[in-house]
Amino acid sequence: MMNAKNSLLTAALCLMGAWVYGQAAYVLPSPTGASEEVTLYIDISQSVDGTSNNALKAILADHPEDDVYLWTWQPAGPVNGNGNWDDSADHMKLNHEGGLLYSLTFVPTEFYGVDGPTFFANGISCLAKLDNGNEYDGEYNGEAKTEDFTIDIVPKLCDAKYCIFPEIGEASDYIHFTYDNGQETFEGLQDINPDQVYLHLIAKTGPFTSYSYVPASETPSTPELKMEQVVDEPDFYRLIILPEDFFDIPEGEEITEIIYYVLTPGFSYPGPPPNNIYGLLDCTD
Repeated sequence: MMNAKNSLLTAALCLMGAWVYGQAAYVLPSPTGASEEVTLYIDISQSVDGTSNNALKAILADHPEDDVYLWTWQPAGPVNGNGNWDDSADHMKLNHEGGLLYSLTFVPTEFYGVDGPTFFANGISCLAKLDNGNEYDGEYNGEAKTEDFTIDIVPKLCDAKYCIFPEIGEASDYIHFTYDNGQETFEGLQDINPDQVYLHLIAKTGPFTSYSYVPASETPSTPELKMEQVVDEPDFYRLIILPEDFFDIPEGEEITEIIYYVLTPGFSYPGPPPNNIYGLLDCTD
């Protein structure tokens, strides 16, 4: 089983230039499991020196033998710490993959000491630096670091067309709707325009009571319902809402379910639209 997994990862690495080109920091595999081993990559060749008092790219061009370390603070500081700015912890040393590409492999929930929802909601914020991140003997215009990087994480929740995170939530939780257009079966939605993916949302408060955010005919022109393309995953789109604030629900009513389906300008389903339902918990009692 491990051999098969390694073979898949090797294949992914061979192809990554095509789908992570231009990204200075990213994780593989993606979608990502919070409690599974992932590899964080930082391509310093994609770094831009001088954007935040940083000069690591120029330093490494002249001193390629210097070791590079990870410094990270989101979704939390690493369990074992970053070390000090002028003396990084040994366990934060990055593996040199070649050129200016560096990596570190870890299990996110163990490395950061957070649960899956926290990891997915916050993503990873980090930078790369030398062991001593201060100025490099005054030779360069900036510190021995990159700019800050923010990496959005695609949750590995399911392999269906729609994945919802958390799988069980309340109206007071941020709900992530992730849509895989690569699994779309309706003509007119396949190979959808990345700038025209919208999610129609209906909140139900009872068996016969529901409130659409807007009518379906207005959904493809409502910015609040536009799904954003996920970085490094061109077929994936995501919308995040906080149901209790998102919907205009009369006082005294509670959302029990959310009905959802994708729309795009000019498209209508040939029959009744899909009846995708996300049930909400009520833990106030």
